[in-house]
Amino acid sequence: MCTSLTYTSAAEHHFFARTMDFPTTTPWRPVFLPRHYHWQTALKESRITRYAFLGGGRPAADFSTYLMADGINESGITCAELYLPGATDYAADPQPGRINLTPQDFINWVLGEHASLDAVIADLPHVTLVARRWGTDAYVYPFHWILSDRSGQTLVIEPTGGPLKAQRNPVGVLTNTPVIATHLQNLNDFLKVPSGDFTGQTVTAARDYLTSGAPLPTGTVPTTRFIHMALRRWGTLPMTTTAASLHQIFHWLAEVSLPYNPARRDQPNHNYTHYRAIIDISTATYNFISRKSGRLQQMTLTPEMAAHRHYPHAYPAE
Repeated sequence: MCTSLTYTSAAEHHFFARTMDFPTTTPWRPVFLPRHYHWQTALKESRITRYAFLGGGRPAADFSTYLMADGINESGITCAELYLPGATDYAADPQPGRINLTPQDFINWVLGEHASLDAVIADLPHVTLVARRWGTDAYVYPFHWILSDRSGQTLVIEPTGGPLKAQRNPVGVLTNTPVIATHLQNLNDFLKVPSGDFTGQTVTAARDYLTSGAPLPTGTVPTTRFIHMALRRWGTLPMTTTAASLHQIFHWLAEVSLPYNPARRDQPNHNYTHYRAIIDISTATYNFISRKSGRLQQMTLTPEMAAHRHYPHAYPAE
């Protein structure tokens, strides 16, 4: 039940943000994965990273690999996974001559093996997503992905059948099911904009809506959270400084965060927000706030770090 967005400040500073909402109790934490890192896919195939990356992850329980939920690599590409139940179409088995990955492996492949979004797009036709569980996880995750880069470009990859392809995400927001085209239509319907496309008329209507003082839609339904975040994202004038932008985006993420209920901790359907994260794409800084501590951690993927750190590192969750 995650919510994500990209954001550009008035100073043309680019950000990528998300809530990580998930039922598992495994602690998510900031994780650094180095260049030339040998990692194992859930299909027991070995791959090697070419680029270092930093993001939110957790270790597999039964093999030596990290599941990454989001991150930024040293070339400035960002990627995050969100749920797409009821819409994904995966192959039953690996296909010969293909790059076979499970959905859980996808971010490691994107961030570890590509220097640009164009390179990702060029590689997508060669990828087959295979419906296999990742380690001891209970089931195969139905994902779609939001990606961006230092230019502020935002893309979505949705495995709904046929060859994988990336599509432009003009609103810069993504939640769970439905697919992005339906989200955009729902946003325009809410704003009474007679179009299925995201246009200047949508932006004007979003600003008018916020200015009117009308209440923002609330609740756990993905469509509602998409509209809520799109109104915040486009109805608010961009901040001028990095500090102000971070403060504002963290506030927006808090508005759509899901509460934790200790009584439901071990229930498999108890989704709650494990962390909020903002990636400052312009500086490759990962800003992480865990549910438990509420404390901001900041880590920057520097060129020196990418060149000289040769081992994975999981930072404290709190």
